Amino acid sequence: MTGLASGSRRRLWQALAAVLAGLAPASCAAPSLTLYTLGAPELTGAAAPLGQKATVIAVARVTLPDYLDTQDILVRRGNALESSHRGRWASRLSLGATELLTGRLAQSRPDALVTDQPQTTAPSYRLLINISRLDVAIEGGATNGRATLEADWLIVPRDPAVATLRDRTRVSVTGPIGTDQGVVAMETDVLNRLAGIIDVKGLR
Repeated sequence: MTGLASGSRRRLWQALAAVLAGLAPASCAAPSLTLYTLGAPELTGAAAPLGQKATVIAVARVTLPDYLDTQDILVRRGNALESSHRGRWASRLSLGATELLTGRLAQSRPDALVTDQPQTTAPSYRLLINISRLDVAIEGGATNGRATLEADWLIVPRDPAVATLRDRTRVSVTGPIGTDQGVVAMETDVLNRLAGIIDVKGLR
């Protein structure tokens, strides 16, 4: 009887160990990761055809400080940068920012080709955008913050007789940053505002 009872206990412990081993991966699994984009302008209809002599504005890839040009969603707390454990950018931030700015600028110039893609011929203008600061900082509590963007840009014409245009701006907005969605919304907001400040309407 003792041998039988001992064998039953051994089988019971083996079964319990198997159950616990099956539960361990689920209990230790990392939270699901969400990928975010900066959004894109809404399409309002078919694009108008371009003439043979349409203005072409080529938008170069936006430059950012190295520590920002990653897929990490960052929030500043004093001198420290905290990255999200639940969300990331779907691509490097410079790529997402370039795509968003190009789309917004294209909306303001439906008569021109505003593109971030390589061209086979020299474009009418090259737009070079440098973002020297793009911070979302915690202020007034862990769920509120301020997004600050500082940028300068050059508009370089193909015609050497036309002057190069240079300008800069600083944009700041406040809002909730208690979630990744809040941080993404604030960064999208300041980039949209930058696109509204860069004037390409007079380029011919």
